[in-house]
This record gives sequence, structure tokens and C-alpha cells, in this order.
Amino acid sequence: MQRVEDVAVSISRAGEEDESDWSQYVLRAPAAALGHEWKWRAVIRQAYGHASTYLIARQSGIVRGILPLVVVKSPMLGSVLASMPFLDYGGVCADDREIAHRLIDEARRLSGMSTSTAIELRQGAEISDLPEPRRDKVTMVLDLSGGEAGIWKGLPAKVRNQVRKAEKSGLSTVVGGPELLADFYRVFVVNMRDLGSPVHGLSFFTSMAQEFGSQLRVRLVREGGKTVGGLIGLCFKDTVLVPWASALREYFPKCPNNLLYWHEIQDRCAQGFKQFDFGRSSVGSGTYDFKRQWGAQPVPLFWYLLSADAGSGNTIDGTGLKYRLLRGAWRRLPVGLTAALGPRIRKYLTN
Repeated sequence: MQRVEDVAVSISRAGEEDESDWSQYVLRAPAAALGHEWKWRAVIRQAYGHASTYLIARQSGIVRGILPLVVVKSPMLGSVLASMPFLDYGGVCADDREIAHRLIDEARRLSGMSTSTAIELRQGAEISDLPEPRRDKVTMVLDLSGGEAGIWKGLPAKVRNQVRKAEKSGLSTVVGGPELLADFYRVFVVNMRDLGSPVHGLSFFTSMAQEFGSQLRVRLVREGGKTVGGLIGLCFKDTVLVPWASALREYFPKCPNNLLYWHEIQDRCAQGFKQFDFGRSSVGSGTYDFKRQWGAQPVPLFWYLLSADAGSGNTIDGTGLKYRLLRGAWRRLPVGLTAALGPRIRKYLTN
């Protein structure tokens, strides 16, 4: 009898007929992340027009690994195969190291045959025998297993007082779906301008809501009828992820973000989720410190930039002088102009 390990592994491009097998693998693979969901293929195509190449590894007809790749062609920055653009996680997900490297080798082959200059892999775990990854990013994860009461008790007095202050200031939150996206986006546009970063288009979020359905939820914080903050939560297995959240700076003294996150944590505990992922931060940054005060622990992210010839590409870095100057100039633009120009630029920025 032939052993399973002796059976050849085949690597192919996944088509629509592979969606069911792909999705079942994502559900059962322990290392799979939100970025491996098949649905992103449609979201990114609908919002930004980027084509995708999804690689699937099979052995005896059984899926043993996957690697979603999005082709991001920038007129100024060149073309890259990114896994996954705009998200914290993605990259290769495989049952063993050998299959992972087979998928990466195929991605390199495809990159070498195209105009792509590099491959970006955003991994939740380190991969051996690859060039040194970028290590300056972490995602912040809160364990919800202690329940609402345990989490509240463990919060610093300062955080609890800020939640109470928000409530006493007349702030409240509402929860919904796609019908709340426009209100969220109006705040998000302002916040991204203030951060000096081009904003995603509203179509990115509406496409996401359409594809993910009940997996996506919007929570807004309001003062009376005015929306002053909001977040987007995405469910994946036993985890809730919040990749996008914003509040208007003039309302910071009333602590809208504290109320926003606490109400979301309360609800997710009641729903039985085990982890709350606040999203990525740079260690030591203001957002890192904000998330850490909730009890969230840093989980390393490993971002690889590979060239087609098995070497390492140029380091992705948005901290240099040129980028700081660009961010400073962006902050001075009118919000309406950044809302119009932002998505045209953001579609080419994979971070």
C-alpha cells in the first residue's frame, strides 16, 4: 500500500469550482486566518479591480494547503503579488513545511513570469528558510474566556472611569449592518485625513458587507443623533477582529473609543466568542498602548517581502522622511479632497 506521504502534491490555480473545498480547508486548518477567506477575492476585485491568483495544493484530491495572492499593479510602485493586501494576515497556510514551500515556489514562478517585482506574505507564524521578515508589527489580542465580569474587573481603574465618563457625557452606541456604513465612513474619512493616510473607498466596505453578510457588523457611537465614532467587526471562527475603527478627535475628551470598544467586548462575550483581535499596531505606538490597557497581548506578525529569484525584496517601510513629509502634506488637505483622491491612491498601497 502506498503511504500518504509518498503521494505527489499538485499545485494549481484555484477556480470558482474550488471555492467549496477552499472554504472547508480554511474552516478546518488551525493556522487559517480571516485573510484566507475566499470572499476577499470578490471584495478586492469589486472595490479596486485587482485580479487574484489563488493557489491550492492537493494530495490524493485532498486540500493540503492554500496561498491567496492578489495582483496589485501600481503605475508608480510597480507590481506585486500580495497576500493579503489591506489586511493584517494572509500568506501561505499549509499542513506542513514542505507544502508551504511548494506553494511559495509556485508564487515565485508566477512572479518571475509576470511583471511583478516582489511577493508580499503576511504571516501569523514564522516560516523557516525564508529571508528575514519585517518584525515591527504585532496584532493585539484579548482573551474573552474570562467573560465580561472578569474582563471588567481586570481593567485599570482609568479605563473603567473613561467608559463611565463616556456614558455620563451622553454618548451611546448602536449596532447594525450595511445601513450604518455611510455614517461610519463619514467619521473614518476625517480620521484618516488627520492621520495623513489615504482612505479606503466606501465601495471597499460595502463590497465587504455584501460578501461577508452576518460575519460583518458595524457599531457606532453617537451623541444624540450625531455619529462621532465607529468600528467594523468581522467574525472568524471563535475570534472577532476589528481592523477599522475611528472617532472624531474633538470628541476625545468624552472618551468615545472606550465606550465603543467596551460595548463591543460586552456583546461578543455574551455571544460566546473566545478572542477579540484589536488589529495591528507598531510596538510602543499610541494605538499599541491603547489596546494594551484593555488587557490585549501582542502577537507577532511576520511580513515577508520576497523576490522572484528566491531572494529578499526591498524592505517595505513607511517611516522614512519622504513618507513623513507626504503624510504631513495630506493632513493639510480638505477632507472632501482626500475623500475623492484617497481611494485612487489607497488601491495601490497594500499595507
